[in-house]
Formats: sequence, C-alpha cells, structure tokens
Amino acid sequence: MKSVDQAIYDELFKRCQKLGYKVYEDRPMKEVGYPFIDFEDTEVNPIPNKSNIKGNVNITINVWGLAKKRAEVSYIAEQIFNQANEINAAYGVPVAFRPMASQRRMLTDNSTNTTLKRAIVELEFSLL
Repeated sequence: MKSVDQAIYDELFKRCQKLGYKVYEDRPMKEVGYPFIDFEDTEVNPIPNKSNIKGNVNITINVWGLAKKRAEVSYIAEQIFNQANEINAAYGVPVAFRPMASQRRMLTDNSTNTTLKRAIVELEFSLL
C-alpha cells in the first residue's frame, strides 16, 4: 500500500521517464550528462474533516542543463508542468493539479566548473 504523496511522486517520476530524459530520485553524486531531472522535496499539508483527510501535496522537481541550453531546460520544465496537469488520481484517490499554486523558476548555478541552468518546478495537488 502507498501513501497518496508517494503515489503522486511515483506517477510524476514515471511520466518524467517517459519524456525521455534521465531521471533520478535525488541529485546524482557522480558525474552525469545533461540535461537530467531530479526529485527534491515532498510536503503534505493535511486538512482533516469528519470522514477522511483532504489537503495538499507539494512536490519539487529540478531540471538541470548547460547554461548555453537554457531553452532546453525551460522546455523540459514546461513538459513536466503539462504532465502534472494530466494527473487526476493517485492510488485510486482523486487529486487535482493546482496550476495557480504551482510555479517554475529558472536559476543560474555556478557550483561546478561549468555554468548550469536549473529549473525548479514546484507542483501542488489537492486531495479531493
């Protein structure tokens, strides 16, 4: 049995893999090629009611690529956002993607010898 947040995570992970990019559960510690996707944080904000628990699930996904390929990083982030919009159930629990509560940000990363672009995709889902 899976928790709802794990079910949403697994569905997003599977959909990112189907996009054809390398996908990791966390940031790889060895040298890998660009672009790649990694999953960062998951947050559950429960709202209990009389019959069950509703609430929101937030998942943060990163897209990493070379600075000179910013357009590619942006496109991958947009594809992830669009895939999230198609998810309407997780482990049999109805969910709704909340695009107005979700966002994408693009940062420049100088933590390596090569300048990188990092898109941070923050997705929010409501448990229905």
